[in-house]
Amino acid sequence: MQAAIFELSLPINSLLHNTYKITQVLATSKLSFVYMSEHINTGEQLIIKEFFPMEIALRDLDNKSVINRVPSTKEKFQELKERFLSEAFMIQQLNHQNIVKYRHHFTENGSIYMITDYYEGILLDQYIHKYAIHERHHLYEEVFLPLIDAISYLHSKGIIHRDIKPNNIIIDTQGKPCLLDFGSAIYYKTVEKYPIFTTPGYSPIEQYSVKGEQGIYTDIYSLMATLYFALTNEVPLDVSQRVIEDKLTNVRKYNRKVSILMSLTILWGLQVQHKKRCSSLSFIKYMIILERKFKCIKNYFK
Repeated sequence: MQAAIFELSLPINSLLHNTYKITQVLATSKLSFVYMSEHINTGEQLIIKEFFPMEIALRDLDNKSVINRVPSTKEKFQELKERFLSEAFMIQQLNHQNIVKYRHHFTENGSIYMITDYYEGILLDQYIHKYAIHERHHLYEEVFLPLIDAISYLHSKGIIHRDIKPNNIIIDTQGKPCLLDFGSAIYYKTVEKYPIFTTPGYSPIEQYSVKGEQGIYTDIYSLMATLYFALTNEVPLDVSQRVIEDKLTNVRKYNRKVSILMSLTILWGLQVQHKKRCSSLSFIKYMIILERKFKCIKNYFK
């Protein structure tokens, strides 16, 4: 199935905008293909994200043009295209060392292409396995504090990411985290309805409805779910299974190195109802700093 999907991607060595040569297909999703590319003048490696709504699009006979499959989905195709363009405009406005860097976007082949920096490294869901569960205290300072700064920066711009999860965070060769993929992000203060984008285990309950009130606390849930996974190797129980009876397991069952206070903070950030959930990234940042200092003091006396 996956091989068949990748057959719909652009051919290797395709030239876009007379500038970017496709060198590798990296990934696909319901709405896009992601490619590695080379700038033909500078040789620089860059990432290209191509608008391609998998369920309603086809390649035309030229093997490049993206076309709507049937007339009945024409309106949906255009709506998704406009949303993809909004993502490009959004990241164009962002400038933070821990957020994917925008380079360029353009229309071609009946589609939209977004160019961003290429980051050499590995995704967080793979990175954590380099370390035993009980030896991950460095993640607080090296990964999660920079991420909190990046997310706080987004919130100051009126943006919520809505898709924070381990495979949307890359750790570069210097150990620096970078937040990727803004396909679900919205300006939460002005949006009229909330497009439904969910990831099992990482999305809060309000993301399962177009009317679910969303805000800073929405990203906090996903961030705490990511921290939960990083400290335990376990994806939190999906929120849909917690509504009637909440049986979310405490982090300390998997990792006794996490303090009681930190484990309670994580559970607070993962509350099902947003009104009961922690809504302050500053508080979480403070708790992580305390946790880090606590580990340093404990190690000193050892």
